[in-house]
Amino acid sequence: MGRLMCCIAVCVTAILLQSSVEASELSSKGLVAKKAAIIELMHSKARKALVTAAQDARYHNYFVSQSDHERAKLKGDIDTISLEVQSHFHVEEMCLIDPTGTEISRIVGNSIAYDLDTGESDNVFFAPGFQLKARTVYISPIYISGDADKWVVAYVTPIIVEGETKAILHYEHDLATYQNAVNKDLVSNDRFIVAVHPDGWVIADSRRPIEVAKKGKSENPEDYFERFSWGGMSAGELKTRLGESLSSVIEVDGQAYDVAYAMAEQWTLFVVSRR
Repeated sequence: MGRLMCCIAVCVTAILLQSSVEASELSSKGLVAKKAAIIELMHSKARKALVTAAQDARYHNYFVSQSDHERAKLKGDIDTISLEVQSHFHVEEMCLIDPTGTEISRIVGNSIAYDLDTGESDNVFFAPGFQLKARTVYISPIYISGDADKWVVAYVTPIIVEGETKAILHYEHDLATYQNAVNKDLVSNDRFIVAVHPDGWVIADSRRPIEVAKKGKSENPEDYFERFSWGGMSAGELKTRLGESLSSVIEVDGQAYDVAYAMAEQWTLFVVSRR
């Protein structure tokens, strides 16, 4: 597990460094493709790490054990697995959840939680997670984590024992991690990048910070994010304008811009460069 996590960190860092060197030299289309590839790599490594963790025999042993004493010991082992993942991959929260929505194990940051929740079935990742096949991962829309008190991305994979899904293994990553990767090395308003959620919310913008920490009791995205609009166009309208080539020169208020987009999972990334 440790070796895998180190490999993940090295790979992501290498691509970020490469992006730094090339950012000013790339066309808008090349830059947005590079940024989308970075986000896709982050998702890919997170999926691989979660699936790898889920193959640990101690999950299987926990569900087939008939001894309360042995299950208690294995529950402790499962906590340890989560802490190891957190130590290498800096997850905000990681938990094992049964089909009733009850947590079997949870860690928050680098601490084991003992106030296990029984109401996880309402979470956005719960139902999709229990529909997954073995060694597959669901990536959730962003949401506010009740444990981390910030906007996060969740990854979920099933724990399948003797053909039956006994639980889902789930962890969360801070949205700011992805914002930093998107925004890196773009500091001028003459060339900027934004990441747009499927619902039209701008969740990353290289021109300004977007806070992800929970504000009071609000979980309403309107209190955190702005709707995408550029040149009077929504994200969907701009994508249509850019067409199959995914890029074009667009004039707004007498100024020409090179504009391009690329998809990274559910997010749309736009790069706009003043000509």
